[in-house]
Amino acid sequence: MGNPAKRRAWACRVMSDPRMTEFHRQLAMTIADMDRRGFTLCELDGELFFEPKQQYAASFK
Repeated sequence: MGNPAKRRAWACRVMSDPRMTEFHRQLAMTIADMDRRGFTLCELDGELFFEPKQQYAASFK
């Protein structure tokens, strides 16, 4: 989400969703923030971790 207005609108919807627990809200916000910074959420053997997106990987090394 490159557009700041869209990011704010999405965050507002996430924070006001009554079906989400506080943990799920924080997780969603963390994933969105890391995505904005050029990382993607990955899973390997049940473990979750962030990895640089391929187009940004060279700049993180």
